[in-house]
Amino acid sequence: MKEYSYSRLCFKAEIIEPLNVADVFRIKTPKGIFQMTKGEFYNVFSNVTKTKSYREKGIYHYPTTPFKAMQFFRPTNNGEDS
Repeated sequence: MKEYSYSRLCFKAEIIEPLNVADVFRIKTPKGIFQMTKGEFYNVFSNVTKTKSYREKGIYHYPTTPFKAMQFFRPTNNGEDS
C-alpha cells in the first residue's frame, strides 16, 4: 500500500499511476485518512484524471472535500492512524 500526507484531499499522479487497478493508496490529512484502490479512484474521480493539473503537473487537490470522497474517509484521533 502506498501512502502520503497532505493538508487536504490531494491526488498525486506519481504515486497513483504506477499502481495496479486493485492496489490501495492512502492520503493522510490532519482530519483523517482517505483510502481507496486505483480502480475506485478512476471510477469515482474520473474528472480529476482529465484535469490539466493532474495530467501536466501530476497533482490535483480539492479546496473543500467533495461529498463523493466521504465514502473513502476514516477519521482519526489527532490525524494519527490507530
